[in-house]
Amino acid sequence: MSAFYLLTKPNCPLCTQAIQLLHSLDLEEPVELGVVDIAEQQELQEEYGWLVPVFIRGKDDAELRWPFDANQLLEFVEQ
Repeated sequence: MSAFYLLTKPNCPLCTQAIQLLHSLDLEEPVELGVVDIAEQQELQEEYGWLVPVFIRGKDDAELRWPFDANQLLEFVEQ
């Protein structure tokens, strides 16, 4: 099982879309998803405040920043 993190913030409709995209994927293996609220960490808020949603792959810290579609997300998750 691969681990991923989703950087998000409160009242973020794009973040909701990103989670829905992830749930819509036809994955061979399940993924572990940690949701990180950047509003709770000043450093993350400064770095990612205008960029969320951002998926981060746990094994190599690679980032997939919005905008992305289901195909791009699938490719990112399966790498």
